[in-house]
Amino acid sequence: MNVRSGLISAGAIVLGTALMVSLAWGLQHAAMTSPHLLGHTAPDLAIQQLDGQQVGIHQLRGRPVVVNFWASWCGPCVQELPILTDASTAHPGVAFVGADMQDTAAGARSFEQQHPHTYPVGPIVSGKYQDYGVVGPPVTIFIDAGGVVAASFAGPLDAPTLDHYVRLIAA
Repeated sequence: MNVRSGLISAGAIVLGTALMVSLAWGLQHAAMTSPHLLGHTAPDLAIQQLDGQQVGIHQLRGRPVVVNFWASWCGPCVQELPILTDASTAHPGVAFVGADMQDTAAGARSFEQQHPHTYPVGPIVSGKYQDYGVVGPPVTIFIDAGGVVAASFAGPLDAPTLDHYVRLIAA
């Protein structure tokens, strides 16, 4: 029984190690939703706020930019909204933009009335979310002050993860 217990224990350790390495790799690469964009100039994109004003990514050159792709029907988007709002307040030198995608005008308007943002948000009116490699929300793209995509993250952000990425572009 002792040899058998030892073999089972060794097998469990090997299997556990393999699972942990796989998990770590997966978590690290989940942040790279658009590896083809990393190190390249951010594609053209503009949103139109509910007040009619447009905000374009290229207008913001010279400042680090966080672009969050969201939709009114997206539960995780609601979950991460307070975290993005807090970060936009904590990092006044970083421009935050919410790009509403795959949505209706009524859905976006209703969402904004229920969950107002502290930074510019609205539907995309120029450019395409697909140019950023986005399939569905939420996805957040981090652009440095020179307009170059530094990182991307798919899924709802938590505060430590968002802070990590903001520090990458705000340095």
